[in-house]
Amino acid sequence: MKYYLKNLFLIGLIGMVLAGSFLASSAQAAKKPLQLVYPNKVCYEPFIIAEAKGFFAAEGLEVDVKLVGGGILAAESLMTGAADVAAMGDAPFLIAASRSERVRLLTGYAGGSKMHRLISRRGLIDVKQLEGARVGIQMGSSTYGALLAWSKYAGLDVKKIEFVPLSPLDMPQAMQTGQIDAMAGSEPWPSNVEALCADSVHELTDFSALNNSFPLVVASSKQTLSERKEDLDSLIRGLQRAVAFMHENPDETVRIVAAVTGLPEEQQRKCTYRLNWQIGFDENDSSSMAMTASYLKSLGKIEMIPEFSAAFRKR
Repeated sequence: MKYYLKNLFLIGLIGMVLAGSFLASSAQAAKKPLQLVYPNKVCYEPFIIAEAKGFFAAEGLEVDVKLVGGGILAAESLMTGAADVAAMGDAPFLIAASRSERVRLLTGYAGGSKMHRLISRRGLIDVKQLEGARVGIQMGSSTYGALLAWSKYAGLDVKKIEFVPLSPLDMPQAMQTGQIDAMAGSEPWPSNVEALCADSVHELTDFSALNNSFPLVVASSKQTLSERKEDLDSLIRGLQRAVAFMHENPDETVRIVAAVTGLPEEQQRKCTYRLNWQIGFDENDSSSMAMTASYLKSLGKIEMIPEFSAAFRKR
């Protein structure tokens, strides 16, 4: 009996040690900075403002920010495990979530039916002329998804459009030198092309005819959502504070963001307030996301429509 009780005591002691070790390990993991990835451009301004004004820190959250060149790169960082949280457009999220079960939708933070614009050379005046034209695009971006959807809506044969993969930074010069006939992008890329090329280009269309809000979203890894929910709550509160600041302090917002993006303040103001900024995800966002997913699948860009119910919805 004594032997039995002794063994029972040892087993219990070992269990307590293992449990304590697990809890200590979990606590240590939770104290690590949240790996946050986003691009330094117009569509990601709440993140820029939250960092600049210390809103994440005010919520008790330490973040380790990594900047990338576009939403599709932010999405890839989640798939590879290089990020805990990342910001991106609707199409990059859908592409990533269709390819990896580790990608989870947290919430939306902005959108707008006129977010994406298509700028063409002055002589291209009819959308049907895009068939046979060279169109500069950042492949896999939210604009790419929007352009594919709009092309189908407009009755264009996308197989007849020559998509030219380009970094948005190279689009103004490519348009100026005649390497492409048109380009599509979200701000500031269309404005950059207009600024350099002046009267030789014009806005051919935006994609508002789709009645799609083109949600910009925050996504996380499945593990982060499971293990660091409190940190994600803090992140969302920090973004809410940033969006409130943007609405209440437009002049300071423009100065802060222009210093990061390098845009003239007048151009930055126009780009910033072209979008609707609001934290959360509602039925309109869901239907817009479903629309984009359907187009991507019909065109063979994704094999399956992934789950995109948001962990944080509009309150």
